Amino acid sequence: MKTVLSFTDGSRYAASVYDHALWAAQQLDTQLRVVHTLNPHREKAALADFSGNIGPEAYDSLMNELVDVDRQRARLAQARGEAILAEAHRHITEGDFKNVDTELRHGLFVDVLEDIQDNVDLIVIGKRGQNHSIAMKHLGTNIERTLRVAKCPVLVSARAFKPVKRCLLAYDHGPSAIKALDFIATHSLLKDVEIDILLVGRDDDRHRNEVRDAAEKLTQAGFTTTSRILDGEPAKVITDQVENHDYDLLAMGAYGHSRAKRLLIGSTTATLARDCHVPILMFR
Repeated sequence: MKTVLSFTDGSRYAASVYDHALWAAQQLDTQLRVVHTLNPHREKAALADFSGNIGPEAYDSLMNELVDVDRQRARLAQARGEAILAEAHRHITEGDFKNVDTELRHGLFVDVLEDIQDNVDLIVIGKRGQNHSIAMKHLGTNIERTLRVAKCPVLVSARAFKPVKRCLLAYDHGPSAIKALDFIATHSLLKDVEIDILLVGRDDDRHRNEVRDAAEKLTQAGFTTTSRILDGEPAKVITDQVENHDYDLLAMGAYGHSRAKRLLIGSTTATLARDCHVPILMFR
């Protein structure tokens, strides 16, 4: 069965991630899978070599104590992970939605994602995790990691969920933007959502033809669609449009037209993910 896959670390953004993932699973009519990962490197104590500073008996005793500390940390991490997933399950099943599974996985985030992403329609993650505060305006490191390995679209949740009625599709006719257009046209995620297509660039014949064709594709798929071309710096223009025209979602390619092999995290994509206050649906 197809699945919406969501990751959680139990941070202050977790409830929003659950709400976005629940909405996506309901729209796509899929099951919802929530995963919490235990990073083994974070659960081990630092085992410095003190053998030259203390006697053999004291050294052996210290090593045994550090092993006990490792075991205790692992038990606490396991208990915390189980509690996080129990809260996720409770939050999601408060309504009528029951098709949800939770899973505790051991390993690095990227390795876990690569291992379990088959038959996944959509991945949902938070904009920031436990180690990033709202005021810092930093992106969580898992956004870039996810985009580098994901085989399907990635939905980066906003701070709080609200119903999605209007979506801005940032379109540059590049490979990842075409993937975004095709996904919207052929999947039910954005059914009954108004789609506005925006191309940032010169208002010339080529660009007019590109946005016209994109709009026709969505219109034929049953969407209410508008399109326009605006000149300027892409990140600033798109951010201004999102913030000033009451959009509930931004859809975009994570790769630019001219650098399709290089993820633009740290450039336009990162700026939009950091500064836009709406969820972002990204395609690689």
